Amino acid sequence: MLMGEEEVIELIKKELGLPRAFEDAELVPFGKTNLLVTTDMLNEGDDFPPGMPYEAIGWVSVAANLSDLAAVGAKPLGMLMAWGIPRILPFDGVREIAKGMRQCASAHGTRVLGGDMNETERITLSGTAVGWADVPLRRNGAKPGDIIAVTGPLGASAAGYLIYWSKKKDLSELERKLVERFNKPIARTALMHELAKKQLVHSAIDISDGLSPSIYSICKESNVGALIEYLGIPFFPGAEKYAEENGREPLSLANVGNDYEVLMTMPQESFGLACKLAKKHGCELSEIGTVLKKGVLLERDGKLGPFPKEGFAHFK
Repeated sequence: MLMGEEEVIELIKKELGLPRAFEDAELVPFGKTNLLVTTDMLNEGDDFPPGMPYEAIGWVSVAANLSDLAAVGAKPLGMLMAWGIPRILPFDGVREIAKGMRQCASAHGTRVLGGDMNETERITLSGTAVGWADVPLRRNGAKPGDIIAVTGPLGASAAGYLIYWSKKKDLSELERKLVERFNKPIARTALMHELAKKQLVHSAIDISDGLSPSIYSICKESNVGALIEYLGIPFFPGAEKYAEENGREPLSLANVGNDYEVLMTMPQESFGLACKLAKKHGCELSEIGTVLKKGVLLERDGKLGPFPKEGFAHFK
């Protein structure tokens, strides 16, 4: 495969006759509202690292789909899950995966309605989630002067993912917290549905593939630029310490991905109310920058430069 992920998506959309714009969930007008439909496939290895508990695998497979609904401001109605199960997967493993799915769906006010199953060489879970929104959020609405904000602290999930791959046996208290953050992400469905309903947000995107590709995607789809202030980026407590102890740049953890938060842009006058609503829903909005007319820049230590282009992508 010589093409990159974005090229593959562009090719497929062209052949299917679909719009070129990228979105977290696709819109289907339905009566007086809109259905939002998304699908996300995760598999053992890339998404479920060695040693990850089966229950956590089930939880994350649901959260990944619900986070895409959150990004478009949709309230979940339900979801289907297609299972790819290896012959060697223990019966208790299947039970624990299903348990994790049910727990995650319930925590977000929805449920897994059913699905399909096939035999595969490694665990592969492909969800399809459906939600509704009267005023869906898209990626192409950012305007110069908008505040850029995120719904929660970053870097912990990427650190947890890396800890699994290190295959370290005896984890410190900090490492256990980072792993737990990776195992049980919370999708911001309730908050984003309310923000969309009140029309406080101009654009939004799920940042599970990393902060950097999410910023660049918003800028591309909205034909704008961005100035990100490093000191404004909210890192999960201990994520910076973990990065430094393991020879990594803290920002690289945020760019690796696995944080099921939402990046959004909104007018200055909306930010105060949005922050109050975020607290009501158990999270905290952080202002990390401003939408510009052009250029994607990072301000750090009084210096200005291009925001690094890095993050998760298939076919690298």
